[in-house]
Amino acid sequence: MKKFKNILATKRAKAGLLVTSALGSASAFAVDHTAAIDAAVADGTTNYTAIITGVISVAAVGFAIGMIIRQFNR
Repeated sequence: MKKFKNILATKRAKAGLLVTSALGSASAFAVDHTAAIDAAVADGTTNYTAIITGVISVAAVGFAIGMIIRQFNR
């Protein structure tokens, strides 16, 4: 029974060491991605602005063509 307790104690110590080293290495691999996120937000804002400008332009051209056709039909 004493041998079993010794084996269990060593296994527990190894498991504790493994968990501690894994947590320590996880924080060491943490990388700051704020610059990439800020760049992606800026690109998204630019794309959104381009889409809104395009939609408004198409609507304005459609409205103008509709007015021209109405004037020809009179």
